[in-house]
Amino acid sequence: MRRRKDPFGMALALAGAGSFAGCWEGGAVQIYSCNEPCFSLDAHECNDPCPVCDGACVPPPSLGFDDPILLWRGDATGGTSPPECPVEAPDLLFDGYSGFAGEHRCPTCLCTKPSCELPSGLLGSASATCDGTASTPFAAPEGWSGACTAPAAATSGELSSLLIPAPTVSACAPALDPGGAPPELAAPASTRVRACTGAADENKCRDPSMMCVAAPRQRSGGFTMCIRHLLQNTPECPEPYPDLLAIAEGFDDTRSCTPCACEELEDATCAALVSVYEDGSCRELLGAETVTMAGPKCVAGPDLRLESMVARWIRDDPGRCAPTGGVAMGEVTPQSPAYYCCQSDEVIPIY
Repeated sequence: MRRRKDPFGMALALAGAGSFAGCWEGGAVQIYSCNEPCFSLDAHECNDPCPVCDGACVPPPSLGFDDPILLWRGDATGGTSPPECPVEAPDLLFDGYSGFAGEHRCPTCLCTKPSCELPSGLLGSASATCDGTASTPFAAPEGWSGACTAPAAATSGELSSLLIPAPTVSACAPALDPGGAPPELAAPASTRVRACTGAADENKCRDPSMMCVAAPRQRSGGFTMCIRHLLQNTPECPEPYPDLLAIAEGFDDTRSCTPCACEELEDATCAALVSVYEDGSCRELLGAETVTMAGPKCVAGPDLRLESMVARWIRDDPGRCAPTGGVAMGEVTPQSPAYYCCQSDEVIPIY
């Protein structure tokens, strides 16, 4: 009679033979060869006798945290684009932001200094009362400084009066202090964030207290390993992931600055002595009047003939305008905020 083989004895013998290991799969004995079969687990405990972590072996998350992921952080103020997810962790979880601005500064508003301006010309009249009858304009050069000038119009017969308009003050214009805050608001967040993930397995690390997670095979250009807190309150980060990071997938930016403007002109005093001459070189005086901002003056007399004129300031104080605006308004409100705890260094893969 032939003896029957004992399958259980054969399986045990194979399991203890050198570097071979056996696992039960569907009632059949499978034979494997690896350096540390099942990492010293019993045959019935191992799912894969020759496990290899293709990523990184890291501490599993503490209670209240999700599985580890890869997280990249970069400068959000310089327009830096986040890198693509590594091929070992190809799934994009989110793009977000961190380091949100609190109070924002607005540029300091100024007002340009006004200036006293001489009349732009004179007006001759056939009437002795400067009422404009049969008027003849005598235009001064643009931006006239008061130096001797022949008006840009020929005299037309005899005049009975010359109207000398009052000096004026140029308007104040709003401006920004060049030494203050920049005219554009700073980026609402200082840090751009990208999170990527891949497959995770708790049974592929030599140290049973670690878990295998997706990680780049080479240094990852700024990716670190992080775990997300599953609640919305601020967590206390566990020791393997000490760096707390508040992240939001978006934000509502209502920040603004009130526009710069100038109030009404104050304390302006402009007075000029305007002299008119019968000759073209400002030697034969025809008449002179001091004009102020209160109103024009009239030089009257028979047979007036204007050929040149001169002006000089007696009082040149254009006053000032008070600036308004440049007040900060609004805020940055993170949307869908979450808290992550991260390792301090870039991911170093296990080969």
